[in-house]
Amino acid sequence: GCPCVSVMMSGRGREKKLAMDAVQIDGLALLKIIKHCNENKGESVNGQLLGLNVNGKLEVTNSFPGLPADEKDHEAFLDSMMKLLKQVNVDNNSVGWYQSAYIGEWIDSDIIRMHYNFQSAIPESVVLIYDPYTTSKGNLAVKTYRLNPAFMNFYKGKNFSHVNFAKHKIDSGDIFEEIPMKVHNSHLIHAFLYELQEKDTFSCEFDRLDLTSDMLFKRNLDIMTSCIDELLLDQGKFSYSQKQVQRVKAQQAAQRQKLEAKAAAGEIVEDEVLKKPIPYAPRLDAYLTAHKISHYSKKVRGMIGQSMTKMFEVDALSRQIS
Repeated sequence: GCPCVSVMMSGRGREKKLAMDAVQIDGLALLKIIKHCNENKGESVNGQLLGLNVNGKLEVTNSFPGLPADEKDHEAFLDSMMKLLKQVNVDNNSVGWYQSAYIGEWIDSDIIRMHYNFQSAIPESVVLIYDPYTTSKGNLAVKTYRLNPAFMNFYKGKNFSHVNFAKHKIDSGDIFEEIPMKVHNSHLIHAFLYELQEKDTFSCEFDRLDLTSDMLFKRNLDIMTSCIDELLLDQGKFSYSQKQVQRVKAQQAAQRQKLEAKAAAGEIVEDEVLKKPIPYAPRLDAYLTAHKISHYSKKVRGMIGQSMTKMFEVDALSRQIS
């Protein structure tokens, strides 16, 4: 379900744009998100982030899951949850939403549309992306993003032609910007974790030497390859549309010459051909595909770097043993 349309009521009156440099999420709020996403593996689920913007740092103190996608009363559900949270004196100030993603697959036009509506109503809001599959392989895959302010201004016009992209100087890397995030726990939880660390039964030192899963690496490469194929296919469509644009421009130029000749002869001229808008093809999907390629190439590069480090460590240990 869409979490953003209904939550705009809680964002009214906050038109002033606040600078934001980092996101801090409470460990309990993050565990709620992880529990919700893990209980619905294979499905796309989302929910609300609650907290406050404090001196440029967005503090996420609570979260709750949204309704399943097939439910219809999302607005009534969110309004009811906000009222109940207020009654029990729990933070009910919406600061964003979270979305589950399978191996990082989350960048699409629906996510942009939803977060554009969210960020328009609540300027300091973020979208938190959690990947349960990658996390199950040993790396906590959670990141926070927001739409670039320049892209927000561009998206407002709903004109996604390559001409408008160039006019606003929007590149494929200018869509989402990642906001640094850290997890915050209370001092009691820190003390408990340090106590657990001292126990031998809780030791997980050797788990850190597990090499990158071949399936995870292959899946990321497959997605990146399919994105490249999509981009090549889109380039062919764009080339065809450009030929159409050139044909329309040639017709308009020829018609303009005829009209100028008639006007010089004193005739009253009016033609609908010149008023016809030039049919530029929308290019948002192509820019999103290029953004995906960049996103997955960074992921693959990071996985390779981690694997190489672990391989050298394992090699050094095996030499010491032998």
